[in-house]
Amino acid sequence: MSDRYYLTDGSHVLISGATGAGDEFGGKSVLANWWFAQSVGQGWHDLGLFYNPKGLNYVRGRTVHTLKGLAQSYRAGNRLFDYRPRSDVEAEHEAVIETLEQLPGRKIVVHDEAQSYQGSSKLNRALAQLGNMANASTPTDDIRSLVVTQRPWNLSEELRANMPLKVWVGPYGNEAEHFFNAERMAAAGEQVRANTGAYRWSVTDAGEFVETNPPVPEEFA
Repeated sequence: MSDRYYLTDGSHVLISGATGAGDEFGGKSVLANWWFAQSVGQGWHDLGLFYNPKGLNYVRGRTVHTLKGLAQSYRAGNRLFDYRPRSDVEAEHEAVIETLEQLPGRKIVVHDEAQSYQGSSKLNRALAQLGNMANASTPTDDIRSLVVTQRPWNLSEELRANMPLKVWVGPYGNEAEHFFNAERMAAAGEQVRANTGAYRWSVTDAGEFVETNPPVPEEFA
């Protein structure tokens, strides 16, 4: 196994997986939960937020439902947040990202179920500009994104192109084959097929296969 540079290098990440993987031990949202919690816990980022439209109960961090609650919790010293929108998922997503842009430090955001609010201008901004330090105007623009979606081909090619790291959470099946063909990564897909298994997660970088990892610890599910 490599030193798993992709956990800390700052590139945006697309996380997808086969049908049924998302609600089981080691599924794609569980992986994102582990990743963002590790990022803050290990000091790779100063603040982490999991945008949680489905209200998944296992997400780490202080649960908040409003911007006011987020602000109060931040002032109280919390730095890991489970944000569960109550009404307009897309509008609340835009407001949350705009709020995070104003906060200091390095941030990591999980955009779970991203296909349900892919029209959010702030999702586009997060992937095209925030976290890309070549385009950042201030240090507060340093926001890394983990985008979680069941069917990544439902996201626009413009959005997908800004995520050089792509992760598939097994098992490998027809949806995986569709995913790798849609991304023009057939060769990497064959390597994933040879290495993957239930809830094992495979990483590609700029179209090249990197490695396959075991499921994340059960405590994050």
